[in-house]
Order: sequence, then C-alpha cells, then structure tokens
Amino acid sequence: MNVDKIVNERKRLEYIVDNCKFETAEQVCELFEAYTHLIWKYKQVGRIYDFYYDDMIIHREGGNDLIGIDQVVQDTLACLAAFPDMEFKFYGIHGVGNPEEGFRFGQAVHFAGTNTGISKYGRGNGTSLPPHECVDLCECLIKNVNGRWRVVEEWGTRSTETMDRILKGIRSSSIEKIQEHPLPEENQTPNGELEVKEEILVKG
Repeated sequence: MNVDKIVNERKRLEYIVDNCKFETAEQVCELFEAYTHLIWKYKQVGRIYDFYYDDMIIHREGGNDLIGIDQVVQDTLACLAAFPDMEFKFYGIHGVGNPEEGFRFGQAVHFAGTNTGISKYGRGNGTSLPPHECVDLCECLIKNVNGRWRVVEEWGTRSTETMDRILKGIRSSSIEKIQEHPLPEENQTPNGELEVKEEILVKG
C-alpha cells in the first residue's frame, strides 16, 4: 500500500468515526470497526477517551478486569509497545439496539503483529503472532451519557496464553507438529496412496 492509499484509508476511517449519527445498530458497528482500525493500525490511542466512559469496566477472562478509562489506555499502549505493527483483523461484528435504549455490539477479531518492541518479558524477540491463533471476542454496551455516546461496559476474552507465549519467544508445539507432519490431502491415506472405500450392501 503506497502513501496515498494509506492516507486515504485513514481519512475514510476518520470520517466514519467523526460523523456517526447513532441512529441504527449498523451505524454503530461501522463506527466501532473503523475506530478499532484507527487505534491499532493508525495508533490513534487517544480516541479511547472519546468513546469510553471514565468509570467503565472491561470484564476479562480470569478476573483480569480493567476498571476505568486510564487502565484501558495503559493496556492498549502496553500491547502496542510490544507489537508496534499490531492490527486487528475482523471476523465479524454485529449490533442491536436503538437511540432510546442504547446499543450493544459484539465482535470477533484476531491479532496480527510482530514482537519487535518492549514488553513485561523484556526486549522483543521478533516472533510474529501466528494467523488466527490469537483471537479476541468482546461485547460492548453503548449508552448516551450526558449527551455523548460512550461504551459504559464491556465483556471480553482473548487468547492471553498465546500472547504470553509469543512474548516469551516460545513456539507453539501444536503448530510445530503440523509443520513436521502435514495433514494428508483429502481422499488420501497418510502414506499418500488413494484410499479405497468398500461399500457393503445390507439386504433387509
């Protein structure tokens, strides 16, 4: 992607985020997909303050909750410090709700990035997150608070063990086994020979 395309994509995402009317669930989903790309791909971390309520809570697996907007920002910055090229790749996003009662949306994404920065385990080791192995699922509740639409509560879970393993520079044993012993192609036995299936007709 050349510079012009990068700038145009960023401007398109910024327009979506800055001009959402919060009239339909589809608009809210489009907003938060664009918002996610701006934070992670274009490092506009400060936008978290625009859309998260000050005293909000992110409920995480294992009781690792984030309480308050500052913790959300710190967690995001720590992740970007370890993976400077981090991006979220969307599987999908779906929302429900209305302007009177508020909106909910759920999204499923996976991380893409390389540990070239600094983390709690030290200097980056250059290990990349394997495709589709570090997944994040979340549901967000959006309410109009004092005239501004904010995420007031979030429930999420992610592949924290995979993330820690990458930060420690440990390869996945399951991935290594697949690489060493690739699965046989369809209709083939492990030794590469065509499998012959025998049909047995049972007369009643």
